[in-house]
Amino acid sequence: MPEVITNDLIVLSGAGVDAASFGDTYTHDVDPAVTELTEILDDVTFTTPDGTAPDLIVLGSTLTIDGIEYEMVEAYSFWGEFTKVDPATGDTFTDGGQTTAFTLRDTSGNELNIISPSDSFTADPAQWTPGLITEIRIASDPFPTDVIGEDDDGNKLATDDDIEFACFVAGSLVDTDQGPKPVEQIAVGDLVLTRDNGYQTVKWVGNHAQTPASFAARPDLAAVLVGKGALGGDLPERDMRVSPWHRLLICGQRAELMFGEYEVLVPAVHLVGQPGIIRETAPQTYIHLMFDDHQIIRADGAWSESFQPGAKTLAGIGAAQLDELLTLFPELADQSGQENYVSARLSLKEHEARALLAA
Repeated sequence: MPEVITNDLIVLSGAGVDAASFGDTYTHDVDPAVTELTEILDDVTFTTPDGTAPDLIVLGSTLTIDGIEYEMVEAYSFWGEFTKVDPATGDTFTDGGQTTAFTLRDTSGNELNIISPSDSFTADPAQWTPGLITEIRIASDPFPTDVIGEDDDGNKLATDDDIEFACFVAGSLVDTDQGPKPVEQIAVGDLVLTRDNGYQTVKWVGNHAQTPASFAARPDLAAVLVGKGALGGDLPERDMRVSPWHRLLICGQRAELMFGEYEVLVPAVHLVGQPGIIRETAPQTYIHLMFDDHQIIRADGAWSESFQPGAKTLAGIGAAQLDELLTLFPELADQSGQENYVSARLSLKEHEARALLAA
């Protein structure tokens, strides 16, 4: 079965985080009888169920600590505020970042509760020890999650940088053989217009509905609003809303000159700040459309991508939808299968997108 190695798991002495933990604090003290942050665990190996995509940890994954086997039975994501002491100066400072908490349970029903900061933290990772973290505060409503992603550098457990939703917001009008259709009304078996291959059959439809709590906990997943005409050439034809990592097709001689391709894909989040392109300020419902191959499809008059499965996109669709997708495309459980599902166009990194837009 797949294995994932994680680090920087902070063990709590008592009750863990749940949906009602907003405002709670956990403190460290030199007195073992008093401290709520007891120790930090590194090089912990999770064994995940067969079929789990690489670098993902789902509910039901198991691990062994001090000879005792535990199962992960509950997980939450939230914004954490960490009060720490600078080891060089002794000064106290506060960091904030996306944080994961989860509960482990052994066969006797004993529980071990964990908090783990994500790699979005700006602090030196060497400072992640209970002796320097003096307090952790739950700074947003925790929301349950059933999939956790392990960062590529193998350093910390995280649920933020490892999630890249690529999807349309409900209400987007997608061109089909029946004309423009709201994306949330598209079903498996429908024919959608593609830029390269005519009408193609939708093979899978997924969704992710943000709630006020999840939106507050994950502001990095706020949708991007691309205003009417903001892409040039009167495109899109109406205001367009997509997830931040949804990639839009950008065409032109500048792209060809700089990258050797006349058409390139740019994540919407890298376009924010251009005239008419801003982040949304309210929760949205995201819809994924997937085909046998990665496609360029048209919504609201503008061309952009369909869902492309990879470790980071699979981390964001939840365990139930992941199981459904892997039933349809079992090869995606392996990294090789994900790599074989190639991108329809060259995708630009942030610095490349900035250079293109500034040219």
